[in-house]
Amino acid sequence: MEKENNNGLTRRDIVKSGLTLGAAAMMPSLLTRSAFAAPKAKIDNVIGIQIGAISFIDEGVNQVLDNIQAAGPINTLFLATFTYDSGIAGRQIAGYPFPDHGKLEYQDLKGGNYATPHPQFYKNTILKDTKAPDHGDWDMLAAVLPEAKKRGLKTYVFNQDSFTWYKDVPNIAKLQETGIYGQHVESCCDLNPDYINFVSGMTKDICSSYDIDGLMWSSERQGPFNNAIAPFKGDRPSARITCFCQYHRKAAKERGIDVDRALEGYHKLVDFTRSSTLRQRPVDGYFAGFWRIMTDYPEILAYEKLWTDGNHATYRNVYDSAKAVKPNIQAGFHIWHSNSLSPFTKAEMPYERLAYADFIKPVIYNIVGGSRYAGYINSNASTVFGDLSKEEYLKLNNRLMNYEDMDLSTLGAEGMPQDYVAKETKRALDSVQGKCKIYAGLDIDIPNAAKNKQTTPEDAYRSTMTALKAGAQGIIFARKYSEMKLPNIAGGAKAVKDFYEGKG
Repeated sequence: MEKENNNGLTRRDIVKSGLTLGAAAMMPSLLTRSAFAAPKAKIDNVIGIQIGAISFIDEGVNQVLDNIQAAGPINTLFLATFTYDSGIAGRQIAGYPFPDHGKLEYQDLKGGNYATPHPQFYKNTILKDTKAPDHGDWDMLAAVLPEAKKRGLKTYVFNQDSFTWYKDVPNIAKLQETGIYGQHVESCCDLNPDYINFVSGMTKDICSSYDIDGLMWSSERQGPFNNAIAPFKGDRPSARITCFCQYHRKAAKERGIDVDRALEGYHKLVDFTRSSTLRQRPVDGYFAGFWRIMTDYPEILAYEKLWTDGNHATYRNVYDSAKAVKPNIQAGFHIWHSNSLSPFTKAEMPYERLAYADFIKPVIYNIVGGSRYAGYINSNASTVFGDLSKEEYLKLNNRLMNYEDMDLSTLGAEGMPQDYVAKETKRALDSVQGKCKIYAGLDIDIPNAAKNKQTTPEDAYRSTMTALKAGAQGIIFARKYSEMKLPNIAGGAKAVKDFYEGKG
């Protein structure tokens, strides 16, 4: 009989799981032999993992699928098919530790479509061919789908509108000449007919050309208001004016919005952000100075509403386009992290307005969430809420977001509390009222500064169990497999197994 190690794992278990002996030794409480066994109860809910093309190139399709299935009851792949963003595609980003699998090289991401664009779907857009040049003619969906289906794995594509859009935008030079923190026009204009047709064409292409089970759309962007009050990007100011392209100007005029007044108001708002960042306090205080601009220029919020409506229209475009060619496909949305950090974002992206989808993935990243939330607090406490100390503003924002008290000095090192995972899962469920499913998006090994919280198997287990107990109808492990350590994936997967076996 093969000798067990002190975790209850035989060498055969470890090899089958894709773990190293060293990695398995790091997991004394989580990875027993039962962690790799099929759960007693059949799990019909989506238990997914996000993964990009480079992992299949570096490790081979079957090795990747072996590793994922060995970790536990993961039954769905979310394949990063169209993206230019390193958040869901590419290897580990430079400067952070490598995982325990894959090629030990940092990414060189170019991005685009990692499937094959078929020309007939792009007749009404100038974006005729967005094939990613990273891997030549290699087609991720063609390579992965057959092998995944042999194993009974469901396959979803994950598309993200993250490419920069500058074409046919008037007055860009004029905007840049103002010199206010490198202003630029927002990417991916939701009102540009070429973009609208591209999104529809690409969605129809992928849904009809490949035998996929579902599609998830992501738009991690914010409107001109939030861009104008964004004070930092790292240690550099980043407030900027966005979305005054010809399409937004035309739509604004049709709504009766005075575009010149709106632009003048946004200049005032960006000037306020710049001065506040430099701690130049208005005579009547930061908030009074901010609110005076907002009341003097009601066009600011009217223009923000215009942008938000356009962004929502893109979500609807994706859903309708997918259903038009494949009515039974599961079409849903990834809702970015800002929705659970910022009351401004939460107000503009309510889940109930997206509940026509089949599912929503709210980003509830609690491990990296602590440092992200601390960054949000530090930024806003230096501008709009500059009258408060950072600690006071944290308390205020916690009340606005319905969170328990937290300590700003330890937030990054400890991450967000489990209460955050439970409340955000329940908020999403309460918002949609059963009209669509909620798949909790949970983070595993998202790059975080060394001083901040790092993922452990226990962390992944706890956050997964918390989300399931709060009522999540599925789990999606994020951001991407190429960042994740295999024991940490197994930690989250074990929570799934334990929950459905009634052990949680």
